[in-house]
Amino acid sequence: MNRRQEIGAERRERTRQKLLAASARVIAELGEARANIDDFIQAAGVSRGTFYNHYSTRKELLDDLWASIGRAPFFQIQRACEGLTDPAERLATEARLVFACAARNEAWGWLVYSMSGDSEAISEDLLQYPRPDLEIGREQGRFRFDDLFAARDLVVGSVRSGLRAVLQEARSTRYGDALCVMLLKALSIDDDEAREIVARPMPELIAQVSAN
Repeated sequence: MNRRQEIGAERRERTRQKLLAASARVIAELGEARANIDDFIQAAGVSRGTFYNHYSTRKELLDDLWASIGRAPFFQIQRACEGLTDPAERLATEARLVFACAARNEAWGWLVYSMSGDSEAISEDLLQYPRPDLEIGREQGRFRFDDLFAARDLVVGSVRSGLRAVLQEARSTRYGDALCVMLLKALSIDDDEAREIVARPMPELIAQVSAN
């Protein structure tokens, strides 16, 4: 009986991984708005009943997809920037790394875009990531803004908009850099310094992150 249960669990896990891999491909090919449950089922080659044995809703699958595929590269980007002492440079470099990694791995990029869509679907990891740098930057006098949540939404929304342009319109690296300059200026970094910050080299970990 125990061995049968183990075989069943192994088979279920293989099906789950098949669904996750297929769903990542679908998001890369169709974009987050067009991808639906039928697309995931067809790409994975499973029945509708099999899908619902694993997930009750599209959002459940996306949440699992983020936990299984999206979170680790996102955290690697954050770790790559831990050695940067300036919150302005750290915030801009994280955004630049996200754009660069999305250009190299479209499935991951569309997943980040999908999970940062609205107040119901957004991953807590994505929603919270700029907050520490915003708070530190304001305490140090680097940033000036009236409302922390508005500043956070500005950063997350700008990165999301940039992701769509990189993924759907194949914008160059210069586009992402220009957006980061504008973002820093919106947080009260002057123009010359913002451009100098964004021109700095990015951490070498980008190759490892984008390969995941």
